[in-house]
Amino acid sequence: MSHPLRLGLIVNPIAGLGGRVGLKGTDSLADAALALGAEPQAEARTLRALRRFANQRAGVVLLAGTGAMGQQAASAAGLIAEIVPDLANAKTSAGDTIAIARAMQGRVDLILFAGGDGTARDLLSAIGDAVPILGTPAGVKMQSGVFAATPEAAGDMIAAITALEDRSRMHYRPSEVMDIDEAALRDGVISPRLFGYAKVPFLPLLLQNAKIRNHGLDEGALDAAAQQIAAMMTPDILYAIGPGRSAKRILQALGISGAMLGTDLVLGRALVARDANERTILDTVSGRVLKIIVGVIGGQGYVFGRGNQELSPAVIRRAGRDGITIIASQQKLLALEEKRLLVDTGDPQLDRDLAGYWRVVVGPKEDMVMRIETPGLPD
Repeated sequence: MSHPLRLGLIVNPIAGLGGRVGLKGTDSLADAALALGAEPQAEARTLRALRRFANQRAGVVLLAGTGAMGQQAASAAGLIAEIVPDLANAKTSAGDTIAIARAMQGRVDLILFAGGDGTARDLLSAIGDAVPILGTPAGVKMQSGVFAATPEAAGDMIAAITALEDRSRMHYRPSEVMDIDEAALRDGVISPRLFGYAKVPFLPLLLQNAKIRNHGLDEGALDAAAQQIAAMMTPDILYAIGPGRSAKRILQALGISGAMLGTDLVLGRALVARDANERTILDTVSGRVLKIIVGVIGGQGYVFGRGNQELSPAVIRRAGRDGITIIASQQKLLALEEKRLLVDTGDPQLDRDLAGYWRVVVGPKEDMVMRIETPGLPD
């Protein structure tokens, strides 16, 4: 029987703050996000992961960052943790993440962290591939291949590793750590960069893939589909057009210039809000019918929960399942490794409600049926 799993826990408490308020990220903008009404998400998402293996606590020796950097979530999950190290900073920083990770090196078998691509970069810079890592997704973009598909999937991966009689048989793979220049992103410029490879436990149905950018796929079919959707738009319905090239083709068909990386609001075939955040969407839709048009993230298959958090649970519920249109190229869908779509909205019940089979628009009068799955959550 293997020794208890020595698990490190690091939480970036400001991860994801910029999502619903439309800031495209949180790097250097935590205070601005809070001023716009953002609410912390990372600890709650960590707790969702920890609860999945809390009944196996006897098989885990937990080392956690102090306070909001892990200690609080562990305590809420009923887990006893050694605090490593005891930092006293009022505001956490990347330096704290790096210091904690370095203090854990040599003492843990695996580090479970909650954050986004920036947090993954910090861990890579601190420990390289000396210690395996696994991300509980809590950021805005999460294009790296080091994250579980959902918080519950992260917990299920820890539970599976803990249950192994011979842990040496666990398979690990090098996974990309990617990040985007957030300042450039807010100006509409996508500049992804590969920072290196981290060692990650490999359980394919529970682990998300790295994002893949797709260019020139089925251009004609998507343009024709967008023109068809635009022609059928009803003047008195508010349309929330999500980020990405596929969805923005509808704006092009309407002769509107929108925010490629944000959500635009269209009413009466005219732009009423560009790059809208959650609050703007909910305020604008008051008294109206809302419909959402959204694309699919290449390589990952996410419809909601990656880079479009302004389409929040409240916004999605306002539209309802029948008010959502998914558009993507057929090649992009066929290229998905697991041939599935994913959602990770932050609301487990909504994720379960969205699960199941969907028609994805791939061309004019042409759909492809795909299944939305919620790894770690029952249908």
